Amino acid sequence: ESYQEKAWRKFREQPLVPIGTLITCGALIMATVKMRRGDSQSLNNWLRVRVIAQGATIAAVCAGTYALGSTAGEETRQTRQLDEIQAHREARAGRDRKEFEDRLKAAERQWK
Repeated sequence: ESYQEKAWRKFREQPLVPIGTLITCGALIMATVKMRRGDSQSLNNWLRVRVIAQGATIAAVCAGTYALGSTAGEETRQTRQLDEIQAHREARAGRDRKEFEDRLKAAERQWK
């Protein structure tokens, strides 16, 4: 998976986080522009927008983490079940191999 593919996958999983980040950056850039122009009222408004956008982005990160955490338990359970099935198959294959070797030895003794 390339960096770009990973970024698109993450964006599809949690679209609010990168959108919130872009809004936060945009508000900060606008605040910088207003500060350079000396427009203090507009500067304060853009700084407030930045704080609100940043808070919303943090909330989106927390909500996404909570949502992924609740599905991670289900994935862990499924992984555990798959591991148990694989262990059962390996144990059965070991028993079958042992039975085959025993039959082969018995056939060799009988042939001799």
